[in-house]
Amino acid sequence: MRADKGVRPDRGPAKWPRVDRRRWEVFQMGTRVSTIGSRILAGQMSRRGFLKAAAVFGGAAVTGTLAAGCRRQAGGPTKLVVLTHWGAQPQKDVLEPIFKKYQEENPRIQIEHQTVEFGELLNRITTGRLGGVAPDIYHFYNLWLPEFVASDLLQVPPDNVINEIRQGYSESTVNGVTYRTRIWGFPTEVNSYLLLSNRQLLQEAGVETPPATWDELLEGAPKLTKKDASGKATQTGFAFSRGWDSGVVHPFTCLLWSNGGDYVAEDYSRVRFNEPPGVETLELELELIRSGGADLGFAGPGSSGAQDDFLAGRVGMVIMANWYGASLRAGLPGGIENVIVSPVPHSAKGSSTTLQYNWLWGVDKNSKNAEAAWEFLTWLNTPKDSGSSPMGDYLTTGLNAIPARLSDQEAHADLLGDAFVKPFVESLRSSRTEPIIPGAQEIKTSLQKQIEAAWFGEKGAQEALDTAAEEANRILAEKRQQ
Repeated sequence: MRADKGVRPDRGPAKWPRVDRRRWEVFQMGTRVSTIGSRILAGQMSRRGFLKAAAVFGGAAVTGTLAAGCRRQAGGPTKLVVLTHWGAQPQKDVLEPIFKKYQEENPRIQIEHQTVEFGELLNRITTGRLGGVAPDIYHFYNLWLPEFVASDLLQVPPDNVINEIRQGYSESTVNGVTYRTRIWGFPTEVNSYLLLSNRQLLQEAGVETPPATWDELLEGAPKLTKKDASGKATQTGFAFSRGWDSGVVHPFTCLLWSNGGDYVAEDYSRVRFNEPPGVETLELELELIRSGGADLGFAGPGSSGAQDDFLAGRVGMVIMANWYGASLRAGLPGGIENVIVSPVPHSAKGSSTTLQYNWLWGVDKNSKNAEAAWEFLTWLNTPKDSGSSPMGDYLTTGLNAIPARLSDQEAHADLLGDAFVKPFVESLRSSRTEPIIPGAQEIKTSLQKQIEAAWFGEKGAQEALDTAAEEANRILAEKRQQ
């Protein structure tokens, strides 16, 4: 989830390959939207207020711009405007020929592929109507669903699409595109988190296998830590990501679930991460720091964070998502074969559980070409003679990602079956979806800050999580009133 431009070294892995950096950047979205987009996400502009603003400021533009720049000329073809963040040339080289093939098979359809920098995607979607330039179709992060639904941005898919999604994807993936009991679009890219271990460093430390339990993690991490004569760490056993909300919260949530805890109540009325299982999870992280198994001050030469240090062979273990594999293949000493992928360690009372998050295609509520849009998306996500859908072909060959569709995973088993990717694919069968709740981005960022406060000794585990929970419950209460 990776930046294309303008990512400061202290904010993220600016030197990563573009295909990895663009995914990293999604987790910085909340701080890089325009005034209106920020107000929507912060709950300061309600659905009614958003639509009223669109009517007042965008009415004339909608009439003129849409008629002039989009859709259908009298007696002419139907134009579908598709918005993505896939603007890198290697991605376009794979995706746009797929679009062209559909146009050749359907000459009455023209597809205009618009792209924006990754950091502008959310802003472009939420404010598009104000300028009368809303696309027909857009590709987006599922965590944005509550705000999109509340602002009435999305069209409900037709029944045939809903049935196809229920039949062709795993339960956790379907849950990842569902909000308020409705499915909102076709799942595409899917990611999950597992424990990554440096095989060579484990062998050098005499650690035979990656830790499967919390006790094994606490025992093994300090053995992997090395210090120079001055006592400064030159290698750390376990690495925590800092300054990146999902890099902090996603691994915490995996460990929380692996301790039998919950992030939020089933009815979304309150968060539950400050209950005993959550406090125990944060205490585990603090014990890793106190024992020397993790060093918050550790950073190797030229490093901008945990991912850079693991990539350089200076970190023994890290909990990360599958998209990190492209960087590891390109630069890890010993190659990708030097990485052992294993389940997230669990406590004595829990079982290993991983977090999954999705991307999806959706259709704008105001699209004048909704029927054509859903027909195109159905074609794009339907298996062809090869067994793969065109979307599956793009995700595996153009993006080096895991496709969400089960038949696509089978069709590309050769690409998805190596020792690094296969465990991630298998984890999707039993993973849990990142909680899709109103105000999710704000809640995640608040929790990140409080976890980091505990890491650095500013607060105890209970106080930090209680502070985050108080803010989260305030946000949830505000969203219920909108």
